[in-house]
Amino acid sequence: MVKYFYVSDEKLALFKNNIIYLHLVKNDYEIAMRKLILLVLTLTLFAGMSSAQRWKRQRVEYSFGLGATNFLGDLGGRDQVGTDFIMDYEWAATRYAAGLGYRYQLANDWYVKGNFYYALVSGDDAYTQQPARAIRELNFKAHILELSAQFEYMLIKQKTGHLYRLRGVRGKSWFRFEVYVFGGFGGIWYSPYGEKDGKWHKLAPLNTEGQGLPGGPKDYSGLTAVVPYGVGIRRNLGGGARSRHFGSWSISLELSNRKTFSDYIDDVSTSYYSDGTKDPAAIRDAYGDDAFYFHDPGGHYSHGGYGEPQQRGDKTDKDAYLMGILSINYKPARRRRNLPKF
Repeated sequence: MVKYFYVSDEKLALFKNNIIYLHLVKNDYEIAMRKLILLVLTLTLFAGMSSAQRWKRQRVEYSFGLGATNFLGDLGGRDQVGTDFIMDYEWAATRYAAGLGYRYQLANDWYVKGNFYYALVSGDDAYTQQPARAIRELNFKAHILELSAQFEYMLIKQKTGHLYRLRGVRGKSWFRFEVYVFGGFGGIWYSPYGEKDGKWHKLAPLNTEGQGLPGGPKDYSGLTAVVPYGVGIRRNLGGGARSRHFGSWSISLELSNRKTFSDYIDDVSTSYYSDGTKDPAAIRDAYGDDAFYFHDPGGHYSHGGYGEPQQRGDKTDKDAYLMGILSINYKPARRRRNLPKF
Protein backbone atom coordinates (compact mmCIF):
# COMPACT_ATOMS: atom_id res chain seq x y z
CA MET A 1 0.00 0.00 0.00
CA VAL A 2 1.55 3.32 -1.07
CA LYS A 3 1.33 6.23 1.28
CA TYR A 4 1.17 9.81 0.02
CA PHE A 5 2.37 12.84 1.92
CA TYR A 6 1.03 16.28 1.43
CA VAL A 7 3.61 19.04 0.97
CA SER A 8 2.51 22.60 1.21
CA ASP A 9 3.34 25.11 -1.50
CA GLU A 10 5.56 27.05 0.90
CA LYS A 11 7.74 24.00 1.67
CA LEU A 12 7.92 23.05 -1.99
CA ALA A 13 9.06 26.53 -2.94
CA LEU A 14 11.68 26.48 -0.16
CA PHE A 15 12.99 23.11 -1.38
CA LYS A 16 13.32 24.38 -4.94
CA ASN A 17 15.15 27.47 -3.74
CA ASN A 18 17.61 25.28 -1.81
CA ILE A 19 18.28 23.18 -4.92
CA ILE A 20 18.90 26.29 -6.99
CA TYR A 21 21.19 27.71 -4.28
CA LEU A 22 23.28 24.53 -4.11
CA HIS A 23 23.59 24.51 -7.87
CA LEU A 24 24.77 28.12 -7.89
CA VAL A 25 27.25 27.43 -5.09
CA LYS A 26 28.64 24.49 -7.05
CA ASN A 27 29.04 26.60 -10.17
CA ASP A 28 30.76 29.37 -8.21
CA TYR A 29 33.14 26.83 -6.63
CA GLU A 30 34.08 25.39 -10.03
CA ILE A 31 34.67 28.84 -11.46
CA ALA A 32 36.78 29.82 -8.46
CA MET A 33 38.90 26.65 -8.76
CA ARG A 34 39.46 27.30 -12.47
CA LYS A 35 40.59 30.83 -11.71
CA LEU A 36 42.90 29.61 -8.93
CA ILE A 37 44.49 26.98 -11.18
CA LEU A 38 44.93 29.56 -13.96
CA LEU A 39 46.49 32.00 -11.49
CA VAL A 40 48.95 29.38 -10.18
CA LEU A 41 49.97 28.39 -13.72
CA THR A 42 50.40 32.04 -14.72
CA LEU A 43 52.54 32.83 -11.68
CA THR A 44 54.66 29.70 -12.21
CA LEU A 45 55.21 30.51 -15.87
CA PHE A 46 56.02 34.13 -15.09
CA ALA A 47 58.49 33.14 -12.40
CA GLY A 48 60.16 30.69 -14.76
CA MET A 49 60.40 33.28 -17.51
CA SER A 50 61.72 35.87 -15.08
CA SER A 51 64.37 33.48 -13.81
CA ALA A 52 65.30 32.42 -17.34
CA GLN A 53 65.71 36.03 -18.50
CA ARG A 54 67.53 37.28 -15.40
CA TRP A 55 70.92 36.59 -16.93
CA LYS A 56 70.22 39.21 -19.63
CA ARG A 57 70.35 42.01 -17.08
CA GLN A 58 74.15 41.81 -16.65
CA ARG A 59 75.79 40.18 -19.64
CA VAL A 60 79.13 42.02 -19.76
CA GLU A 61 82.16 41.38 -17.57
CA TYR A 62 85.73 42.71 -17.48
CA SER A 63 88.69 40.87 -15.97
CA PHE A 64 92.36 41.27 -15.09
CA GLY A 65 94.50 38.27 -14.21
CA LEU A 66 97.97 37.20 -13.11
CA GLY A 67 99.35 33.71 -13.10
CA ALA A 68 102.00 31.14 -13.95
CA THR A 69 103.15 29.43 -17.14
CA ASN A 70 105.04 26.27 -17.94
CA PHE A 71 106.44 25.39 -21.36
CA LEU A 72 105.97 22.00 -22.99
CA GLY A 73 108.51 21.76 -25.80
CA ASP A 74 111.87 20.31 -26.76
CA LEU A 75 114.08 21.70 -23.98
CA GLY A 76 114.45 20.54 -20.40
CA GLY A 77 111.58 18.46 -19.03
CA ARG A 78 111.47 15.41 -16.82
CA ASP A 79 114.41 13.03 -16.28
CA GLN A 80 113.23 10.72 -19.04
CA VAL A 81 112.88 10.52 -22.80
CA GLY A 82 110.67 13.37 -24.00
CA THR A 83 106.98 12.75 -23.44
CA ASP A 84 103.83 14.70 -24.19
CA PHE A 85 101.69 17.11 -22.22
CA ILE A 86 101.72 17.06 -18.40
CA MET A 87 104.06 14.05 -18.22
CA ASP A 88 106.92 16.35 -19.31
CA TYR A 89 106.14 19.06 -16.74
CA GLU A 90 109.16 20.70 -15.09
CA TRP A 91 108.58 22.95 -12.04
CA ALA A 92 111.86 24.85 -12.49
CA ALA A 93 110.66 26.19 -15.85
CA THR A 94 107.63 27.94 -14.33
CA ARG A 95 107.37 31.61 -15.31
CA TYR A 96 104.59 34.21 -15.25
CA ALA A 97 101.73 35.69 -17.29
CA ALA A 98 99.27 38.59 -17.13
CA GLY A 99 96.14 39.29 -19.10
CA LEU A 100 92.97 41.27 -19.74
CA GLY A 101 89.60 39.80 -20.65
CA TYR A 102 86.14 40.78 -21.90
CA ARG A 103 83.34 38.27 -21.24
CA TYR A 104 79.82 38.29 -22.69
CA GLN A 105 76.96 35.97 -21.80
CA LEU A 106 75.34 34.43 -24.88
CA ALA A 107 72.71 32.24 -23.20
CA ASN A 108 71.81 30.83 -19.83
CA ASP A 109 74.85 28.52 -19.68
CA TRP A 110 77.03 29.82 -22.54
CA TYR A 111 79.62 32.61 -22.57
CA VAL A 112 82.22 33.97 -24.96
CA LYS A 113 85.39 35.65 -23.75
CA GLY A 114 88.11 37.60 -25.52
CA ASN A 115 91.63 37.45 -24.02
CA PHE A 116 94.84 39.40 -24.39
CA TYR A 117 97.79 37.81 -22.57
CA TYR A 118 101.46 38.45 -22.11
CA ALA A 119 103.33 35.29 -21.14
CA LEU A 120 106.95 34.44 -20.47
CA VAL A 121 107.99 30.82 -21.03
CA SER A 122 111.36 29.14 -20.70
CA GLY A 123 113.24 25.86 -20.89
CA ASP A 124 116.74 24.64 -20.13
CA ASP A 125 118.50 21.32 -20.65
CA ALA A 126 120.20 21.90 -17.30
CA TYR A 127 116.87 21.01 -15.64
CA THR A 128 116.98 17.38 -16.82
CA GLN A 129 119.28 14.45 -16.16
CA GLN A 130 118.13 12.58 -19.27
CA PRO A 131 121.42 12.11 -21.22
CA ALA A 132 120.20 12.84 -24.76
CA ARG A 133 118.71 16.14 -23.62
CA ALA A 134 121.33 17.23 -21.10
CA ILE A 135 124.20 16.81 -23.59
CA ARG A 136 122.71 19.52 -25.86
CA GLU A 137 123.06 22.27 -23.19
CA LEU A 138 120.38 24.33 -24.95
CA ASN A 139 118.37 26.99 -23.16
CA PHE A 140 115.81 29.65 -24.05
CA LYS A 141 113.17 32.06 -22.88
CA ALA A 142 110.41 33.50 -25.06
CA HIS A 143 108.04 36.41 -24.82
CA ILE A 144 104.52 35.60 -26.02
CA LEU A 145 101.65 37.93 -26.88
CA GLU A 146 98.36 36.08 -27.25
CA LEU A 147 95.03 37.27 -28.63
CA SER A 148 92.34 34.63 -28.36
CA ALA A 149 88.65 33.93 -27.94
CA GLN A 150 87.14 31.13 -25.89
CA PHE A 151 83.66 29.69 -25.49
CA GLU A 152 82.63 28.66 -21.98
CA TYR A 153 79.96 26.24 -20.84
CA MET A 154 78.79 26.40 -17.23
CA LEU A 155 78.72 22.96 -15.56
CA ILE A 156 77.78 24.16 -12.05
CA LYS A 157 76.05 27.50 -11.58
CA GLN A 158 75.93 29.80 -8.60
CA LYS A 159 72.77 30.10 -6.50
CA THR A 160 71.70 33.40 -4.98
CA GLY A 161 69.96 33.88 -1.66
CA HIS A 162 68.78 36.66 0.62
CA LEU A 163 70.33 40.10 0.43
CA TYR A 164 71.36 39.97 4.12
CA ARG A 165 72.51 37.01 6.18
CA LEU A 166 70.61 37.20 9.45
CA ARG A 167 71.47 34.84 12.27
CA GLY A 168 68.61 32.53 13.15
CA VAL A 169 66.65 33.37 9.99
CA ARG A 170 66.10 30.44 7.68
CA GLY A 171 65.82 30.91 3.97
CA LYS A 172 67.41 30.32 0.63
CA SER A 173 71.15 29.79 1.02
CA TRP A 174 74.03 31.07 -1.13
CA PHE A 175 76.20 28.92 -3.39
CA ARG A 176 78.80 31.27 -4.83
CA PHE A 177 80.91 28.91 -6.92
CA GLU A 178 80.70 28.25 -10.64
CA VAL A 179 82.56 25.51 -12.51
CA TYR A 180 82.96 25.67 -16.28
CA VAL A 181 84.92 24.23 -19.19
CA PHE A 182 86.18 26.21 -22.16
CA GLY A 183 87.86 25.95 -25.52
CA GLY A 184 88.78 28.44 -28.19
CA PHE A 185 91.10 29.67 -30.91
CA GLY A 186 93.54 32.51 -31.34
CA GLY A 187 96.95 33.66 -32.47
CA ILE A 188 100.30 34.39 -30.79
CA TRP A 189 103.44 36.33 -31.53
CA TYR A 190 106.59 34.92 -29.96
CA SER A 191 110.29 35.74 -29.84
CA PRO A 192 112.83 33.27 -28.36
CA TYR A 193 116.09 34.32 -26.70
CA GLY A 194 119.14 32.30 -25.65
CA GLU A 195 121.53 33.00 -22.78
CA LYS A 196 125.32 33.19 -23.26
CA ASP A 197 127.73 34.56 -20.65
CA GLY A 198 124.93 36.29 -18.78
CA LYS A 199 123.52 38.03 -21.85
CA TRP A 200 120.35 37.18 -23.76
CA HIS A 201 120.47 37.00 -27.55
CA LYS A 202 117.53 36.98 -29.94
CA LEU A 203 117.65 33.58 -31.63
CA ALA A 204 115.47 33.89 -34.74
CA PRO A 205 117.97 36.06 -36.71
CA LEU A 206 120.80 33.63 -35.87
CA ASN A 207 119.26 30.76 -37.88
CA THR A 208 120.63 28.19 -35.44
CA GLU A 209 119.42 25.18 -37.45
CA GLY A 210 120.87 26.43 -40.72
CA GLN A 211 117.82 28.27 -42.01
CA GLY A 212 118.62 29.88 -45.34
CA LEU A 213 121.58 27.56 -46.01
CA PRO A 214 121.57 24.68 -48.52
CA GLY A 215 119.60 21.76 -47.07
CA GLY A 216 118.46 23.79 -44.07
CA PRO A 217 114.87 24.35 -42.93
CA LYS A 218 112.79 27.42 -43.72
CA ASP A 219 112.79 30.51 -41.55
CA TYR A 220 110.02 30.74 -38.94
CA SER A 221 107.92 33.88 -38.71
CA GLY A 222 107.21 34.18 -34.98
CA LEU A 223 103.46 34.06 -35.62
CA THR A 224 101.26 31.01 -35.17
CA ALA A 225 97.78 29.88 -34.17
CA VAL A 226 96.91 28.65 -30.69
CA VAL A 227 94.10 26.48 -29.33
CA PRO A 228 93.39 27.07 -25.62
CA TYR A 229 91.24 24.65 -23.62
CA GLY A 230 90.76 23.97 -19.94
CA VAL A 231 88.59 24.28 -16.85
CA GLY A 232 87.74 27.20 -14.57
CA ILE A 233 86.17 27.89 -11.18
CA ARG A 234 84.66 31.19 -10.02
CA ARG A 235 83.46 32.61 -6.72
CA ASN A 236 81.23 35.64 -6.36
CA LEU A 237 82.30 38.28 -3.88
CA GLY A 238 78.83 39.81 -3.75
CA GLY A 239 75.45 39.52 -5.39
CA GLY A 240 71.72 39.78 -4.93
CA ALA A 241 69.83 43.03 -5.38
CA ARG A 242 72.90 45.18 -4.80
CA SER A 243 74.73 43.82 -7.84
CA ARG A 244 72.03 45.03 -10.21
CA HIS A 245 72.54 48.63 -9.08
CA PHE A 246 76.21 48.79 -8.03
CA GLY A 247 77.84 46.02 -10.09
CA SER A 248 79.38 42.80 -8.80
CA TRP A 249 82.87 41.38 -8.27
CA SER A 250 84.16 37.83 -8.50
CA ILE A 251 87.45 35.94 -8.57
CA SER A 252 88.25 33.05 -10.88
CA LEU A 253 90.96 30.49 -11.46
CA GLU A 254 91.53 29.01 -14.91
CA LEU A 255 93.83 26.10 -15.70
CA SER A 256 94.51 25.59 -19.39
CA ASN A 257 96.70 23.96 -21.99
CA ARG A 258 97.45 26.12 -25.02
CA LYS A 259 98.44 24.06 -28.03
CA THR A 260 100.24 25.90 -30.83
CA PHE A 261 100.98 25.08 -34.47
CA SER A 262 104.67 25.99 -34.26
CA ASP A 263 107.68 24.00 -33.11
CA TYR A 264 109.99 27.00 -32.87
CA ILE A 265 108.87 28.83 -29.73
CA ASP A 266 112.04 27.42 -28.14
CA ASP A 267 114.06 27.80 -31.40
CA VAL A 268 114.52 24.01 -31.51
CA SER A 269 112.73 21.71 -33.96
CA THR A 270 114.71 19.54 -36.40
CA SER A 271 118.35 18.37 -36.49
CA TYR A 272 121.86 19.79 -36.26
CA TYR A 273 123.33 21.24 -39.42
CA SER A 274 126.00 18.55 -39.48
CA ASP A 275 124.95 15.58 -41.60
CA GLY A 276 126.03 14.69 -45.13
CA THR A 277 127.58 17.65 -46.89
CA LYS A 278 126.32 20.15 -44.27
CA ASP A 279 129.16 21.92 -42.49
CA PRO A 280 128.30 23.68 -39.18
CA ALA A 281 131.04 26.20 -39.96
CA ALA A 282 128.76 27.56 -42.68
CA ILE A 283 126.51 28.90 -39.91
CA ARG A 284 129.45 30.87 -38.48
CA ASP A 285 130.41 32.17 -41.92
CA ALA A 286 126.85 33.26 -42.73
CA TYR A 287 125.51 34.44 -39.37
CA GLY A 288 128.44 34.93 -36.97
CA ASP A 289 129.98 33.41 -33.85
CA ASP A 290 126.85 33.69 -31.71
CA ALA A 291 124.87 31.72 -34.27
CA PHE A 292 127.54 29.00 -34.30
CA TYR A 293 127.50 28.83 -30.50
CA PHE A 294 123.73 28.58 -30.15
CA HIS A 295 123.57 25.93 -32.88
CA ASP A 296 125.40 23.56 -30.52
CA PRO A 297 126.34 25.00 -27.11
CA GLY A 298 127.63 21.60 -25.96
CA GLY A 299 130.08 21.40 -28.89
CA HIS A 300 129.31 17.77 -29.67
CA TYR A 301 128.00 18.25 -33.22
CA SER A 302 130.06 21.22 -34.39
CA HIS A 303 132.44 19.28 -36.63
CA GLY A 304 129.98 17.75 -39.06
CA GLY A 305 130.59 14.60 -41.07
CA TYR A 306 127.61 12.61 -39.73
CA GLY A 307 126.03 10.18 -42.14
CA GLU A 308 122.55 10.57 -40.63
CA PRO A 309 120.80 13.66 -39.25
CA GLN A 310 121.52 14.15 -35.56
CA GLN A 311 118.36 15.00 -33.70
CA ARG A 312 118.20 18.44 -32.12
CA GLY A 313 114.41 18.56 -31.57
CA ASP A 314 111.19 16.74 -32.45
CA LYS A 315 109.36 18.46 -35.30
CA THR A 316 106.43 16.03 -35.08
CA ASP A 317 105.37 17.36 -31.66
CA LYS A 318 104.33 21.02 -31.74
CA ASP A 319 104.99 23.34 -28.81
CA ALA A 320 102.45 24.06 -26.09
CA TYR A 321 102.33 25.93 -22.80
CA LEU A 322 100.28 25.58 -19.65
CA MET A 323 98.73 28.59 -17.94
CA GLY A 324 97.13 29.04 -14.54
CA ILE A 325 95.49 32.46 -14.24
CA LEU A 326 93.90 33.98 -11.11
CA SER A 327 91.59 36.83 -12.17
CA ILE A 328 89.52 39.53 -10.56
CA ASN A 329 86.31 40.14 -12.52
CA TYR A 330 83.81 43.00 -12.54
CA LYS A 331 80.26 43.07 -13.92
CA PRO A 332 79.03 46.66 -14.36
CA ALA A 333 75.66 47.59 -12.89
CA ARG A 334 72.66 47.44 -15.18
CA ARG A 335 71.80 50.89 -16.47
CA ARG A 336 68.50 52.20 -15.18
CA ARG A 337 66.45 53.73 -17.97
CA ASN A 338 63.56 55.06 -15.88
CA LEU A 339 65.47 57.75 -14.02
CA PRO A 340 64.20 61.32 -14.47
CA LYS A 341 66.21 63.62 -16.70
CA PHE A 342 67.01 67.15 -15.59
